[in-house]
Amino acid sequence: MAEIRPFTGYRYALNAPADLGRIIAPPYDMLGGDAIDRYYARDPRNVVRIIQNKKEPADAGNADRHRRAAALFEQWIRDGAIVRDAQPALYVYRQEFIVDGSRRARTGIIARVKLVDFSEGVVLPHENTLSAPKVDRMQHMQAINANTEQIFGIVQDGGDLYPAIADAAPRAEALGECVDEFGVTHRLMRLSDANIITKLQQIIAPRAILIADGHHRYETALAYARENGAPAAAFVMMTMVSMTDPGLVIRPFHRMVRAQPGMATPARELVARLFTILREEPASADAARGFVQSPEDGSLLFLDAAASRLYRISPNAQGEAALKRESTLSDAWNHLNVSTVNLLFVKTLLGLPLNGETLHDQIAYEQDAATVINTVAGSGDFTGAFFLRPVTIQTIRAIVAAGERMPQKSTNFFPKIWSGLVFNRLEP
Repeated sequence: MAEIRPFTGYRYALNAPADLGRIIAPPYDMLGGDAIDRYYARDPRNVVRIIQNKKEPADAGNADRHRRAAALFEQWIRDGAIVRDAQPALYVYRQEFIVDGSRRARTGIIARVKLVDFSEGVVLPHENTLSAPKVDRMQHMQAINANTEQIFGIVQDGGDLYPAIADAAPRAEALGECVDEFGVTHRLMRLSDANIITKLQQIIAPRAILIADGHHRYETALAYARENGAPAAAFVMMTMVSMTDPGLVIRPFHRMVRAQPGMATPARELVARLFTILREEPASADAARGFVQSPEDGSLLFLDAAASRLYRISPNAQGEAALKRESTLSDAWNHLNVSTVNLLFVKTLLGLPLNGETLHDQIAYEQDAATVINTVAGSGDFTGAFFLRPVTIQTIRAIVAAGERMPQKSTNFFPKIWSGLVFNRLEP
């Protein structure tokens, strides 16, 4: 059973609802150097200083920046910049955005969720994690003793959860609203009605929760709860969205494969060893976008950097044999677009190990098809790129139900759950 509870959140004291835009930021793992600088400059109390504090020359180690973040968090509470709500509540988080020319909205409920081991089948992962981010987030939690960001969870829906959330949202008190630089509107509301809270708890309790984003943070929070032992640490802050929410959008991460030293084989010849080339055309953003938006048929789209040409490809007999040889997982997993790229092109054709170094140093990830074309076509820095179609929530659910996890960076839920809306301090 999923145990969710209201909580007495800590929030920024806003002079006006629109001030929310000055202090929220994307999640920590979406913030690179330039983005960190940008949010630092936006406001002296932007949440970036809490979730991704900058390294300073005098720091002896990574933990120093987290201790600095914790000191700021406590100072802002003392100064009244961050205040505690008067009573426990659930929070409603609504995001409105445009995707492929269509206006969408996604509405979630922010609550504390009981931390349980994945083996219990209550909270389910869909991706594997890496050790380094968990070490970093553990140092952060040990310093700050709070959930400063949210896990993004998707809840199975038998037809009653999405209507219940939709009915609850208008009854919630508006707290803040803003439009970010990506055109996404963020609305935060507080839900205090005990009857509605109880109804949502009862609906969610028997349902499994699939982690969409925040695997490292969830596993870290679970480890911290075991280490800390305090009752408050046994829960983690999570935004839960119905699996049937029409605003649930998944985008792909396209793969840009860096050039390998000493590789003389033309990309077209290399690809043809394990793939059938179904169609060939000059590289263009329109062609790439058209492929990404077309129905799934098991094919991939490869951009040959040197030739500036696009090849629509699918595994040939040798490729199918290699998929079975290189993987012990299910046929459905092997034929995920990301699995096929990793197993056939990266591991078999390039001869690279499928470890964290390869997947992060030898491959660059990009959401926008036009950016991939502009970056890779004609460039000597890349062998080529793979354009992938978005995976469906049904596919993710089937993979997880089979006891498997999706390959890393195979899902890109849009928009991200932003940080700074509310904090869950782990106190009695």
